[in-house]
Amino acid sequence: MSASVVSGRLSGVAVLSLLVLLLLAPSPAPAKPFDLSQIVSVLADHIFKRLFTVREIELLGHYCTLRTQPYFSRWRLHHKASVTCPGWTTALGRAEGFLSPVTSEREATRDIVRKLVENGLVTRKEASHWL
Repeated sequence: MSASVVSGRLSGVAVLSLLVLLLLAPSPAPAKPFDLSQIVSVLADHIFKRLFTVREIELLGHYCTLRTQPYFSRWRLHHKASVTCPGWTTALGRAEGFLSPVTSEREATRDIVRKLVENGLVTRKEASHWL
């Protein structure tokens, strides 16, 4: 019976020691909740900047504005583009229905150059590079 008393005291001392260690040990820092909104915001901002573009180009010696934006059609991502040259002409070049933004930009540029030739603002020879 003395063996069980000794082992009972040892287990009691072990439990007491463990409790003292737990009380004296530094508590872990409180966990912050996972902020998914910040990640989504950064991703959405990046996607928006890559898909919706507005930039200036030089077209036949004049500065023009080229806009590209995506849209969905039949569950596929398509791109449309427009080109305007505000200080030069009111003509508007448009292209839509293309899977590639580069193709839509190229076709919108060709469209405005065709309109410039039709309006007599440039000759067909001057515009041959763009047609």
